[in-house]
Amino acid sequence: MKTVLTPRQFAEAIGVSESSVKRWVDEGHIVATRTAGGHRRISAQEAARYIREHASVIERPDILGLDDLEAFQVRGEVGDDPDERFFEYLRSGAAAQARGLVLSAYLQGRSVAQIVDGPVAHAMARIGELWVANPSGIFWEHRATQIAVQAVGRLRLLQTPRKGAPVAVGGAPSGDRYILPSLAVAAVLEGEGLRATNLGAETPISTLSLGVDDLDARLAWLSVSVATNVDTLRRQIDRLVARLARRGALLVVGGAEARKLGLTKSDTVYVGGSMAELEALVQGMRLAPSEPRSGN
Repeated sequence: MKTVLTPRQFAEAIGVSESSVKRWVDEGHIVATRTAGGHRRISAQEAARYIREHASVIERPDILGLDDLEAFQVRGEVGDDPDERFFEYLRSGAAAQARGLVLSAYLQGRSVAQIVDGPVAHAMARIGELWVANPSGIFWEHRATQIAVQAVGRLRLLQTPRKGAPVAVGGAPSGDRYILPSLAVAAVLEGEGLRATNLGAETPISTLSLGVDDLDARLAWLSVSVATNVDTLRRQIDRLVARLARRGALLVVGGAEARKLGLTKSDTVYVGGSMAELEALVQGMRLAPSEPRSGN
């Protein structure tokens, strides 16, 4: 999506008059900045927010820079069910259509959590089973993962953290090479207005702990798709939790093998099973704002 839009560009994209967009800006319905010459400019994130909240029809995706959305809108032969369509797009390597489906779902009002728990999780689970029956399955899985990462990454570009929002930081522990789950957590948290830093796969717990301190994070997450050396990892997590407790911060643990760790929910630890749970958790929390530290 384009970084900024003029009122005329945004108006043409959603099929309204330029004067209407300018009026919405002046009335506070759309947040815009002003150039040195006083011209209104609308950020991509603000444009996406307005489209979502007002169910605006996008008539010219190309103006917004959403070529993927335009590719998806050209109907194929894979049916109308979004889960099935996303699976077929990933299996066949239709990257633009897959990214477009995710963008379309988001702009039509579905939350990031709903998209990840829905089309993304459904498709990746099925893709992951293909190698059992087809020698091309591993190739399909690797390609599908890269496409899904791109799609979730597009969602992150449309998020706007709230002013003074708390910071969250996380990743997957050492031995866990899965990229997508932790990226999806970051996208969900950003969808709820937090400032999220995803450290990615193979993140040592000691590195995560340093990230919490450096960013003054109020929430840390671990995405555990593969739990190796469970006893060692559990001890490391216990030390991290103790550190978080002193800071009044929370650790959220999820993933396919998170239950193997035997963690118990407490005021400092939350063990979840879906992105919907994470979304609800954050919505119900009252996290204090955090600012990166400048010293030490």
